[in-house]
Amino acid sequence: MKTARAAEMPRQVRAAQLLLYVLGVSGLIVVLALSDGMSSYGLGELMAPWLLVWLCALLALTYEGSAKGGIRLTTIVVMVFVLLGSAGEVADAAAPGEFLDAALRIALGLPVVVCLCLPEATDWFERER
Repeated sequence: MKTARAAEMPRQVRAAQLLLYVLGVSGLIVVLALSDGMSSYGLGELMAPWLLVWLCALLALTYEGSAKGGIRLTTIVVMVFVLLGSAGEVADAAAPGEFLDAALRIALGLPVVVCLCLPEATDWFERER
């Protein structure tokens, strides 16, 4: 018999979900702020890493429902790709805006990966329905 307590989302999963939402909204703000006067090529280059972040934010919408371990693993893998790309961008940043753009993805993305790798998060996604 399931209790109401067992159905609650752990803090670690809730934190990852909220961080993904904040990261997604931050991405919209950054793209709008930095896109002024950019060519279509520059805008595409700016938006490419954020598309992956927005994908992760969409995946986070399913955490409360019937999400399984595959959703958690997909989010982790995509965020690791975002983090690796952002680390390269931080190292090659020529302007403060480029640096802050990549540093924001790292600062908010790394805790997401850590939270989703914790045992409590694994147990949440592998629970019986």
